[in-house]
Amino acid sequence: MIEEAYVSFETAKLLKEKGFDESCNYAYISDDEFVDSSNQLWREYNSQFNKIWDGYSAPTHQMAMRWLREVHGIFIEVNCNRNNLELTCAISKVEDDFGDKVYEDVGFYFQTYSYEEAVEAALKYCLTNLI
Repeated sequence: MIEEAYVSFETAKLLKEKGFDESCNYAYISDDEFVDSSNQLWREYNSQFNKIWDGYSAPTHQMAMRWLREVHGIFIEVNCNRNNLELTCAISKVEDDFGDKVYEDVGFYFQTYSYEEAVEAALKYCLTNLI
């Protein structure tokens, strides 16, 4: 069964710090509590501590990548080497230079056998180093 890939707790915290405020179906209350944002546990947590929302939205990898692309002009691309099935990750940033779009390779390279690991590493890199 194919399941959605969600950002890690650490990446969710970085996203929030960088201004990500999109509505998501899931959220982290803490590093070990991942809940449906309409879940009873989430509502009880907020009422128990008299909070409106003190957690972290947990977008899918694709939603976080789209936010980086649309808000910050940062593109993440994962490529597969056909010879050994290794995945490499490339990040480029679009800079508006006198009305022209210029793609700049930021020099990030991550190698793994897991697409999700590559995306997660790229998201963390972007949020820590490019924004």
